[in-house]
Parts: sequence; structure tokens; C-alpha cells
Amino acid sequence: MSIETLAFIGLAALVIIVFLMVYIRDMEVNKKLSIYEKSIEELNYQNHVLNKALNELRTQEKEPAFDPAVLEQKMVQFVKEEIHKSAIPVVSSLKEIESIIYHFKEEQSSRLERIESRTKEMSFASASPSSSNEKMIIAHYTKGKSEAEIAKDLRIGIGEVDLVLKLANLK
Repeated sequence: MSIETLAFIGLAALVIIVFLMVYIRDMEVNKKLSIYEKSIEELNYQNHVLNKALNELRTQEKEPAFDPAVLEQKMVQFVKEEIHKSAIPVVSSLKEIESIIYHFKEEQSSRLERIESRTKEMSFASASPSSSNEKMIIAHYTKGKSEAEIAKDLRIGIGEVDLVLKLANLK
């Protein structure tokens, strides 16, 4: 196997590993978000129950012994405090998850950039010898050597010699 093939296989394996890591991380985030979603639904349900209880109290009272505006204000304050207690940890956890995902994305982007630059270096390194072979093939052909002699001298295939000569319009 050639180095390019091994590099391609390694690159493919690395890409697959990166995608698997992103998939696993996504599954973990989805689980956490599901837990937070259930918590928010529970809070909404509790809010609904409290509002229903408040409405029932209003309808049952014919002669209020206390000011309903004060009671409503206290209930609203209580509901706000309960929501605040439950929602703040959820919001901070979501911000933390967002930060983790952002850092993971940045890390993967930098890794991909490094892989791309290495791939470019590899392709540049492999392109140089062929151009020198082309010059040598053309030089030997202009000296009058046959394709077989050129291939034998340079230790390359006759097909490559033939191709270079055709591309150079010498044949």
C-alpha cells in the first residue's frame, strides 16, 4: 500500500471517529435537554394547579375576609419565586452545555484545519518528484533514447513515459 492510501485511510478513520464523538456528545446533550424539558413541564403544571386553586378560592368566597388583590399579589410572588428557583439552574446548565458544545466545535474545526494543511503538504510533496521525472523523460527522449530505455534508466513504467511524451506533444 502506498503512503497516500494509508494517509487517506487514516484520514477517513479520523473523520469517522470525529463524527462518532459528535454523535455521542449530541446524544448526551439531548438527554440533558429532555430532563430540563420535563422539569419545565412540571413547573408549568404546578403553575396551572396554583392558578386553578386561586380561581376556586375566588369563586368559593362570597364575603372576602381579606383583600383579594393582596392574596393575588402574594400568589403571583410565590409563583415567581418558585419558577425562579427552578428555572435559574436550568438556564445555567443550558449555558454550560452551550459553552461545552462551542469549545468542542472549535477544537474539531482546528483539528480539521490541521488535517487539511497536512494533506496539502503531502500532495505538494508527492507532486514534486513527478515534475522532475517529466523533465528527465523529455531530456532523454530529445537525446534519442527509446521509451523502454528511458523507463529502464529512470525506473518507471513505460506507460508513464508514454503519457509524459504525449502530454509534451513529442509523440
